[in-house]
Amino acid sequence: MPDAELSSLVVRFDVFEVDLRAGELRKEGRLVKLQEQPFRVLSLLLERSGEVVTRNELRQNLWPADTFVDFEHGLNSAVARLRVALRDSADRPRFIETVAKRGYRFISQVDAPPPTMLVAAPLVDGARSRKHARVAAWIAGVMLLLAFFCTIGLWALYRKTAEGPLSSIEVVPLAGLRGFQVTPAFSPDGNQVAFRNGDGAHNTGIYTTLVGGEKSLLRLSRDPADCCPTWSPDGRHIAFIRFSDKTFSIVVVPALGGTEHRVYMGPASMGAGLTWSPNGKVLAFPEASAADPPRSWISLLSFADYSTRPLTAPPGGSLDAEPAFSPDGSQVAFVRSTVAGVCNDVYVVSAAGGEARRLTFDRRPIIGPPAWTVDGHEIVFSSTRGGPDSLWRIPVSGGVPRPVAGPIGDGGWPSIPAKGEQLAYEQIVAKFNIWRLDLKDQKHYQAPPSVLISEKGDKMRPDLSPDGNKIAFESNRLGFWDIWTCATDGSNCDQVTSLHGTAGRARWSPNGRYIAFELHPKERSEIYIVEVPGGVPRLLPTLPGADNLSPSWSRDGKWLYFASKRDSEPFQLWKMPIQGGSPTKLTKHGGISGVESPDGRFLYYSKYELGGLWKMPLEGGEETQVLEEVRGGSWPNWALTSDGIYFLRFDKSPRVSIQFFDFTARKTIPLWTLDKEPGWGLAMSPNGKSILYVQGEFAESNIMLVKNFR
Repeated sequence: MPDAELSSLVVRFDVFEVDLRAGELRKEGRLVKLQEQPFRVLSLLLERSGEVVTRNELRQNLWPADTFVDFEHGLNSAVARLRVALRDSADRPRFIETVAKRGYRFISQVDAPPPTMLVAAPLVDGARSRKHARVAAWIAGVMLLLAFFCTIGLWALYRKTAEGPLSSIEVVPLAGLRGFQVTPAFSPDGNQVAFRNGDGAHNTGIYTTLVGGEKSLLRLSRDPADCCPTWSPDGRHIAFIRFSDKTFSIVVVPALGGTEHRVYMGPASMGAGLTWSPNGKVLAFPEASAADPPRSWISLLSFADYSTRPLTAPPGGSLDAEPAFSPDGSQVAFVRSTVAGVCNDVYVVSAAGGEARRLTFDRRPIIGPPAWTVDGHEIVFSSTRGGPDSLWRIPVSGGVPRPVAGPIGDGGWPSIPAKGEQLAYEQIVAKFNIWRLDLKDQKHYQAPPSVLISEKGDKMRPDLSPDGNKIAFESNRLGFWDIWTCATDGSNCDQVTSLHGTAGRARWSPNGRYIAFELHPKERSEIYIVEVPGGVPRLLPTLPGADNLSPSWSRDGKWLYFASKRDSEPFQLWKMPIQGGSPTKLTKHGGISGVESPDGRFLYYSKYELGGLWKMPLEGGEETQVLEEVRGGSWPNWALTSDGIYFLRFDKSPRVSIQFFDFTARKTIPLWTLDKEPGWGLAMSPNGKSILYVQGEFAESNIMLVKNFR
């Protein structure tokens, strides 16, 4: 067969390219030396990406049946050599995951996998007869031809049945709408869409509109805290969530407007999402407890007696939310989160209960609940697994996610009606920038704030270098969240990390030579340190098997404070010597985002979801609450000085303000009210003359319709 017909046997993942025909592995275009057996292991893992390949299957592909060799040692050696070539780790894998007592799984995204891949056959001893060689060559030729024709056939079938011809897919805005619309939900017949509108306090609420209809808006609620509508299967009612600081309510209203009925109220939930069962008898929603650490699980609310029963039982430290019933009502897809909602994956559970099955292995932010295709065979979800928010689809039986085809831009919160060939999603045009507020003194600002860094992408959690000349922050301007630095005027920006994970919470060392940060890879979050400029990030061994995050330095630069949690335990604060050694536990009743006081006597900190700020003596002793006004979940939004604490105050009003808590006067003084959505992070300049904070500039959010979606 001509070489051109084999050119499709090139697979790419991360910075690597694998030529299955030539038996070559390249990294950023450069050839990587890899022996034959490790290459065959890689080929087979790529062929079944996302699936477990057993050790026995690998053995059968590496050695003929009559070969006498120490298979265990040989296979372990081949996998080890492959990991060395990929710069991968068995403890913290990016590409090859060990599945205990079973085998291995390729867990990275395969960017362009051909529908059919070939794995090199085991080598045959040169002493074998020419007859066997001819038979092997004939079989190889037949198999290659079959693979080629299967590739062509499968691709044609894929284009015809899975998504239809790309030219037929059309993406248009939902007609007749302007402003800021989010969380779309199709009516069962696909003729209407319910959504939350949020373009100002006077127009906020739940609305419905006809698909393609002009001036067909119908307002169902007026509370700014309403969110996430879902339709009853007969299309006569709409249920939605009403949030408050301490409660989570489910409200049902007639789809044509009318009296609201609250059918559930419980503790505030960290998650969202609401889904009506196809038989109309129950609603699935994220129920929560008021405990610390916070928990949420998927529950079913019965309309027969308004009782609830748990459907999922997340392991300690995980949160379940954003459920979606399958078209036949037999299953519920949902999102399971760890580490403050940063690390998410899609799961499926039987509607009758039982153990949930994991579909994705990305640990990436997911925006909104999953959506089932009409035939119930696939799930569409929005994820940052490839960089910016985008739509992906994965078979319910499992496999490798692939992008939703068509001219679809950044998108979240997908919705698919029970009938028809449509898909709706939200497309937010937004950017979080770093702003600076200059101060006249501790209690008065010098001038209105100005944008400091407004280049492409979102920016979060800034930190100023000790000399005040540079800012470190996290940004997704190139797709993934990485650590960046800029001059204090916003110029000369440099990328510090490129780790294809979620890096954040950058903190300068007291001498300005290093930055500590947290990284959320495929598994547990960890603390890293990098020398700037030009250094290579190195892992700081903290607590194995736990999520470790939110680093900060001691004033002398000899210690690093960090938060850690394992399973169902709450986050606690620890400290560890920079030069190595065993971590020391500091808090007993929870703590995150710890900062040493300027005099080195106290550790100030917030708690994961509980409101307020706390302090404890570093020499040991009981904690005391310093400030109540810091909102739960807003733990990165405060900065400590020798005279007080600057923080973001979230009141019942939608507007948020920067305030100063004076240690001497024991009172809080407002400084500036934000006119846009606050982001994560608040920092004080070393000279005390300016504050850095993050503010979101939401230009608009439109609901987009995908026509001819299949």
